[in-house]
Amino acid sequence: MNIARIGFVLTAMVLAVSAAAADVAPSLSPTDLHGQLQQGTGPLVLDVRTREEYTAGHLPGAVNIPHTELAGRVGEIESDRGVVLYCMVGPRARLGEEILRRAGVSKVFHLEGGLAAWRDADLPVQTGGTP
Repeated sequence: MNIARIGFVLTAMVLAVSAAAADVAPSLSPTDLHGQLQQGTGPLVLDVRTREEYTAGHLPGAVNIPHTELAGRVGEIESDRGVVLYCMVGPRARLGEEILRRAGVSKVFHLEGGLAAWRDADLPVQTGGTP
């Protein structure tokens, strides 16, 4: 790949990221989400990591649909209280949020800091289970 082409690709990526950043889903902090879930008022929790990552540790009650499968499985997601997505720290969740929003899901949220922040807040994590 020549230098001009690399520069073009990098410029396109920067523009895409900048445009996406201006229109991102609102974030929920781990403690806010945990409180909502404890009260039974929280959104559907969607883990967009791989099945292996999910099995190794996930938010209690989370549904696992890897971000690479999400576009083909949007019909499985139903929640009148919205959907909060997470991955380990955020990038895959942001990709998933865009997929859901384009599919017409209006109440889409982002877990601020992902599973890493959830664990840092010393909140419960489940292991095993069926994704």
